[in-house]
Amino acid sequence: MRDKNALTSRQAEVYDFLESFLNEQGCAPILQEICDRFGFHSPNAANQHLKALAKKGFVRLSTNSPRSIQLLVHRSEKPARPHTLEIPLLGRIAAGHPLFALENVEDTLELPKALFRGKKLFALRVQGDSMIGAGIFNGDLAVLAAQPDFKNGDIAAIVVDEEATLKRLYRTPEGLRIKAENPAFPDRFIPEDAEKNCRLAGVLVGTIRRFN
Repeated sequence: MRDKNALTSRQAEVYDFLESFLNEQGCAPILQEICDRFGFHSPNAANQHLKALAKKGFVRLSTNSPRSIQLLVHRSEKPARPHTLEIPLLGRIAAGHPLFALENVEDTLELPKALFRGKKLFALRVQGDSMIGAGIFNGDLAVLAAQPDFKNGDIAAIVVDEEATLKRLYRTPEGLRIKAENPAFPDRFIPEDAEKNCRLAGVLVGTIRRFN
């Protein structure tokens, strides 16, 4: 277990800010937002604090995204909760035009086991309005079960040529039909011989909506 007393007072303040920002905004702050909070004159100062936290095992950093900061320790101790589960929030997925698939862990969500059943659960933040007919709106969190296949009519996250989208899926004689739940978005067809360029990321098991 990492010793929280190993942090300097400023490192502890930065870590607390990261944790509260993630809880409130659903994503990590960028360097400039850390500078604004603490009055640092240069993003390099914020970056040095992050590197120190990473060296001490409190965060994991990634160069793939300016908001890819994963917290590895919660400073406030939490009691064991046998009726909850923790699942990773992996970024954004388009419910609209396809969006580049982001698979870096942004946060960990603690959810009731009774509400979200399945194995290998993960969550993605929805961006766009192509699934509003199914009650899925921009900003919702889609909870999905990673699995190798789907049933016709399932809502699922599918990656086509490394572009990810959340849609209903159907197998047809012509190939894979990718259907929105908004008449403004036409169906998309993937011929059978091109399905090798597709990857099923997960099947939807539920959504979470936050009201500010």
